[in-house]
Amino acid sequence: MLQIIVLGFFFNSRNYHKAKLFNTSSSLIGWFVEKKYNITKHFDLSDANERLMLENAHLHSMMPENFYQLQDRIIYVHDTLYKQQFEYTPAEVINSTSTKRDNFFTINKGRLTGVKPGMGVTSDRGIVGFVIDVSDHFSTVKTILSENINVPVKLKKNNEHWLLKWDGYDHEIAQVNGVNRDIDIAKGDTIVTRGGSGMFPVGLPVGVVDELISQDGKQTWDVNIKLAVDFSAVFHVYLIKNLFQEEQTELELRLLENND
Repeated sequence: MLQIIVLGFFFNSRNYHKAKLFNTSSSLIGWFVEKKYNITKHFDLSDANERLMLENAHLHSMMPENFYQLQDRIIYVHDTLYKQQFEYTPAEVINSTSTKRDNFFTINKGRLTGVKPGMGVTSDRGIVGFVIDVSDHFSTVKTILSENINVPVKLKKNNEHWLLKWDGYDHEIAQVNGVNRDIDIAKGDTIVTRGGSGMFPVGLPVGVVDELISQDGKQTWDVNIKLAVDFSAVFHVYLIKNLFQEEQTELELRLLENND
């Protein structure tokens, strides 16, 4: 105690030593504060990511392509021209495959959060697949890296449309077959969703044209598409709920029944 008292008098009696003590103590306090921040910030990452995903889901839902236009662009007072068609719910991939002939994701959202089979799944880079089965807390997603999958896609620059398929060889490349040679298509052109199935809005990223393959004796191209999503590194995804899906499905079923 006497030593502390003496040191106190010593540092307070000389400005130079007092300044050195202040600088030293400030450095020590700063070092401890920095270490505390570096330790505690990692415990906040999970909450921060969840808040960010919820915010992104809300922003996705507000994009114009997720609304159904009720009227042409005519201004009405106290009226709305658009009605929400697609809603987004954030989820995380907890199990996945990307090297099999049919690939699947398991996500941490299920029936209790409103997930249903048939809902589309996308990431911040592009489409992933669609839900095929649900439990109370989890869902399985069939990705577009699967054998019997047909996703309506189109060429962004001119709306020419086809079905996206996967030949099972390269998890970075999917295919569009039977592209007429008269169509204006070139390497680097952007491929997006067409929206016809109701699982995805129009215009979500799919990939870019990587290669045009000529088939002998045919007037068509087989086109390789470089996928926008790296399926070996997907963690955050969004479930897409089409609020008009049941209406579309019911109408199309009636058409099939009438034709039979």
